[in-house]
Amino acid sequence: MLNIGVLGCGNISNHYFRGPKNVFFNRLSLVSCSDIILERAQNSAKTYNIPKALTPEELMKDEDTQLIVNLTVPQAHFEMTMKAIEAGKHVYTEKPLALTRENAALMIEAADKKGVRLGSAPDTFMSAPFQTAKKLISENAIGDIVGVNAICPLRGNEFWRPDADFFYKKGAGPIWDMAPYYFNVMISLFGSFKSVTAIGRITWEQRTYECEARKGDKIDVEVPTHTVAMFELENGIIFNFTNSFDIYKSASPYFEIYGEKGTIVLPFPNYYTGDVLLSEKGGDFKAVEQLTGYEGFMRSAGIADIEACLANGKKHLASAEMAYHVTDAMCSWEESMEKGCTVKIESRCSLPEGMWLREALI
Repeated sequence: MLNIGVLGCGNISNHYFRGPKNVFFNRLSLVSCSDIILERAQNSAKTYNIPKALTPEELMKDEDTQLIVNLTVPQAHFEMTMKAIEAGKHVYTEKPLALTRENAALMIEAADKKGVRLGSAPDTFMSAPFQTAKKLISENAIGDIVGVNAICPLRGNEFWRPDADFFYKKGAGPIWDMAPYYFNVMISLFGSFKSVTAIGRITWEQRTYECEARKGDKIDVEVPTHTVAMFELENGIIFNFTNSFDIYKSASPYFEIYGEKGTIVLPFPNYYTGDVLLSEKGGDFKAVEQLTGYEGFMRSAGIADIEACLANGKKHLASAEMAYHVTDAMCSWEESMEKGCTVKIESRCSLPEGMWLREALI
């Protein structure tokens, strides 16, 4: 059993509270929560029956907390993760790991020196649809892979949440907010990225809140909100990815994988469920029977995997190595847009093991 504490009791924290309580309760014990606004932590502690509501400083010193889940805004990930590591805590951070390659490397170095585990969301690639696809591909169900086409068609967070300003500042936008979900799936299926060529635009320099709490308020936009990137993977696969906060609706599949013998369609990688469709040699798409054992996965699967790996000595799947490569790829994406050229992605990441080869988490 691993005692965890959640740092940051904002919008996403509810998912991380429910995961240990409802799904991974045999591996994770939620012993503390914390926020810079202590009242938020106190409310969360009351709602989810968490023993301790603490300030961030108190959380770092808490002897009962073994792993800190860092749910602060991306701009604070580096500072708070480094503080947790220095306090001797294992850390699992929301994506992205860091906003620069340099900071990501410092975090990994610090964790290695302290002998603590460092992991990073997203962990949706560990769920049934994406593990089913991984096994199909490993079994040559559609032959050699030609290419992948993906789209993340969103219309912006100002429509539903009152704290959306940071999504349009440096270190956010659709690249830093949504690409990690797609990248972790790609890395899990196919391995490392090699290069990227990208373009992007700021469609509206100001966004207007539509949610009731801040309806009519304006957000100044600092980052591209509609981006298209073409990645070459180390194995030669071409990955075309449209990532946007400017699309109301799309009929395009979130993920299509093209092979010499067929096509696989995958669901939205922000979620843990959805159909896996297979077309063989031009035939009709049919839903594939999915691997069992991962149906209940939700936020915290990656943390439960860390708990298992602390016991068996294996490398955890939502690893700092993967998160560094994702950070490198996103930095390269931005550099390609700024420079108007193809940018090499220098880091590499090992292919994660299939979940069906590992100890069951639930």
